[in-house]
Parts: sequence; structure tokens; C-alpha cells
Amino acid sequence: MNNKDEDQERTPFLDAYVEYVKSNPVCFDVPGHKRGHFITDLSRKISPVLLDYDVNAPYGLDNLYNPKTYILESEKLASRAFHASRCYFLVNGTTGGILTMFLSCLKSHDKVILPRNIHKSVINALILSGAVPIFINPIIDEELGIAEGITIQSIEEKINENPDAKAIFLINPTYYGITSNLKEIVKLAHSKNIIVMVDEAHGSNFVFSDKLPISAMDAGADISSLSIHKNSGSLTQSSIILTQGDRIDDFQVKKAFSMLSSTSPNSLLLCSLDAARKEMAIRGKEIIDDNLKLASYARDNLKKIKGIKVIDKSYIDKMKSSGVYDIDLTKIVIDVTGLNMYGYEVYKLLRMKYNIQVELGEVSLILILIGPGSTKEDVDKLLIALTDISKNNEENEKIDIPKFKFSYSQSLVKPTIAFDAPYKIVSIDDCIGEISVETVMAYPPGIPILIPGEIITKDEVSLIKFYIEKGGEVLKDSDELHMKVIDTKKWKLSEDFDNKIDI
Repeated sequence: MNNKDEDQERTPFLDAYVEYVKSNPVCFDVPGHKRGHFITDLSRKISPVLLDYDVNAPYGLDNLYNPKTYILESEKLASRAFHASRCYFLVNGTTGGILTMFLSCLKSHDKVILPRNIHKSVINALILSGAVPIFINPIIDEELGIAEGITIQSIEEKINENPDAKAIFLINPTYYGITSNLKEIVKLAHSKNIIVMVDEAHGSNFVFSDKLPISAMDAGADISSLSIHKNSGSLTQSSIILTQGDRIDDFQVKKAFSMLSSTSPNSLLLCSLDAARKEMAIRGKEIIDDNLKLASYARDNLKKIKGIKVIDKSYIDKMKSSGVYDIDLTKIVIDVTGLNMYGYEVYKLLRMKYNIQVELGEVSLILILIGPGSTKEDVDKLLIALTDISKNNEENEKIDIPKFKFSYSQSLVKPTIAFDAPYKIVSIDDCIGEISVETVMAYPPGIPILIPGEIITKDEVSLIKFYIEKGGEVLKDSDELHMKVIDTKKWKLSEDFDNKIDI
């Protein structure tokens, strides 16, 4: 074992945290339960140990927003493990990381080139930062209804049209494990002195295996945010921000990060980042090898089930022209339309009848994630359940699966302007041609169908209705039957030309 590996065996913050709890201090600080002495059903029904380890930021345990000792040491170890120059621990998820990236790298009216299949958090980041989105509409797989990658040609086209663009924002990978040619896109962007920001929420394991797609830092990106909890074993809501190079002002990152995060960060989340980093740095290659073998076993056997199709490596060649450069095979995309059932139905049936929770149920598919804690026994239970569903649904009537030829709407005003505009509430049947004030999405995965500032079209209304009718989870500010739109009688667009977007 070399010196670097020996360093990665350490967990500075976790060790200091455990020692603090073991010292059994008398507590006159927050939280109010005083390490579990105030008994509630949380400790009765789960464990009193949970509250015993719930401490805030006691003297000697370092400060997340001005780290000097244990947290700083742990962040330095993480920056090395993830091949970055600087690491920031996050307790408000990659949502907080994305908001931080936008507010630290972009100012109001700065242009950012980005794919339209972004997460809701990116829309919120646009609203808060005032940045101007230059959207690239991804090609949609008409069979599965999933957005593909972004081609270098489409990036180059947008750069040529917008030579004053300040940044490019990319997804590595998409919710379904698809990646673009990130290294070449970064090379192109940097040749134009454009910052590259990356949403790597689902790619925290990439850096630990050459059998997975390339990580953002290894591809040369300037800043990224990773959900360590999603596939590297930390607690839910714990993430990190990584930076490298001289295009990023770390003072600005720290300033935005401090502004957007809780002043009472959960120490258990920080401990989990420390612990997960250690395991992945030391055993990540072995863990991912096991994950890929298990995923391969699952795919081989899923293909044997009547009515089931799965995405595999061949999907790259099939969809290469759509920007698909690589795929994370620890994500298993399962097309269930051959069962004559919608993905929503299979998702719910697996949970209610077979006690199996999968990541996602969509119109045509379900999504399975294989991670560090996955086992062959769990995969076998899934195979048995889907085999049973296949046998019991052979007589089902053929269902109507739409061909996804959805084209994203035109952005007429910046999201930040539309968000603050005076609005009216109209029936969803009467909103076509209006300008949306709200974000509308199917969740998961949280990719917006509509964002503030976009003109509502018949296609979007039809898609929203389809999701609702078929049991999908549609998230929006107003109820299912209504939409919030700009009240043009109170706010005339023609009087505010500076806020228009000309794409």
C-alpha cells in the first residue's frame, strides 16, 4: 500500500465526532433534545442511539463554513480521492451544490449553455442567479421516452451563436446512466475560455473504476457536484462540490456555499461523507467490479423473461448519433411495455405485492440501481417477481404506448423574470399559448416538462395529462387541473425587452 492509500484509511472528522460523543458531555447547547434525554417516538420507535449522535457544532469539532482541523482534513482527503484540487462537504444534497455552482460562477445576464433535460434544481439556480439559459434540446428516444446525451456539434453550434457565453453546464451521467463525450466538450469549451460546470449527482462512483464512464474532474471540468449518497454509500442528502483549475474562484464558491447552506449542519451527514470516501478510495475498484458483475447477471436473466427488454452496451452504437458516448451499466433500464403494463404499474406492483422498491417507474420503463449494498439475493427476488408478473399478465390487453416526439417549448423570458412576474391561474385546458410561471415535472427523475418563462404548447399539456392519467407523479405549484401563467394585463412583455430571451 502506498502513502496515498494509507492516508485514505483515515477518517479525521468521523473519529473526532465519535470521541466527542463518547466523552458524554453535559449539554447546554442545541439541539434541544440534549443527546436524546428528551424522549420522543423517534427514539422509542427507531433507536435512542440516533439522538445520542445528533449534535450540532460543539467546540473542538471544527466548522463546516470555516474548516481548520478535522473537516478540513477530511475534505482534503476527499479532494485527492476524487482527483480534484478542492472539495466542499454538502449537507443539502447536490441541489445545494448546483445552486452554489451557478451563484459562484455566473452573474445576472451571463449566458450559460445547457441541455434542456436538466433537473429542477438547475431551474431554481437559473432563477436565483439571473443567468440566461441557452438550451440545447436533446434527442429523445422515441421508444423509451428518455433524453439522450449532447453532441459536440450541438455545443459548438451554440457557442458560435453565443460567443459571449460564460459557462457550459452538463450532466454526467443522466438519470438513466447516459454520458456525452465530456472530455472533448471540455476541450472545446476551454479553447473558448468557457467554464464547464457538471451535475454529477449520479456519477460519484466514476472516478474509482475505469470500467465506468469518465468522471468530470478526470475529463478536465472546472467544477462539479456529486451525490455521494446515491451510489457511494453515504447518508441521504450528503454530497460534495469539487473544483480544479484557475477558472474557478474558490472564494466565490465558498461565499455562495455558506449563503445557501444551513448554519446547523447535521454532523452525521458529514461523518457519512468521511466514511464513504474511505471505503470507496480503498475498495472502490473491487466494489464496482462486483456491482458490474451483479448488473450483468441481472441483465442476462432479465432478457430471459417474456415481455422484458433491457439497455446494454449495444445501446451506445444504436444511439451514438444522439450524443450517447458511454453508459453506466450499474444502472439497469428495463423496458416493461412487452408486459402490456406501464412502468408506473410495474413500479407500484413490485412494491405492494412483492415488497421490492425500485428507483423509478416511467411510462415505458422501470429503473434499477445496483450499488455498494446490492446483493445477488436481492436481484434474484426481483427476477422471481418480474417472472411472476410476466406469467400473470400474458392475457392483458395491449396498451397504448406513445411515441415520444416531444419538442421543448420556446423560452420567451428569463426564468428569474417569469418567476417574479404577476400571474393568474387558468384551467390546464385553457393555458395553451400562455407563458408559464411555474416548473412542471414528472418526478422522479425531476426533469421539467415546463419551466418559468416558456410558452405552453399543446404537446406539453398533452404530456402532463398523460402522466396524470396513467398514474405518474406530476409536481407543480398549482393543482393538477390548473396552471400558473403570466398575467399579461398586469405585466406587458413589450415593456421589458432586456429580459427577453432570443434563442
